[in-house]
Amino acid sequence: MEKKKLISAFLGIFCAVFFILWFSGILPKEAAKISAERYMKNEVLYGEYYHAEYAEYSPAHDSYFVYFSGGPNPSGEMGTTRHIGVYYRYFPFFVWYDSMNPG
Repeated sequence: MEKKKLISAFLGIFCAVFFILWFSGILPKEAAKISAERYMKNEVLYGEYYHAEYAEYSPAHDSYFVYFSGGPNPSGEMGTTRHIGVYYRYFPFFVWYDSMNPG
């Protein structure tokens, strides 16, 4: 009986910490960075040359923008930046904007 109480207390604390981190924006920001990095690695030409600098939430768009640097531009020069928009605020898993391919 004591073991069940300990397990349920641990799960309760874990869920509370998870929800606090999620709704404070710490975990969604990291999820947005991971989604954008995955998009860059799998979907984009020369995506492996870019590395994520930071992510920030834009209340005007209700999404995160992840900023990358270090990759080539269309003429082949290295050191350009790129911005990836990832929807939504609390579930940032859908890439909707790419600054090199805005259409």
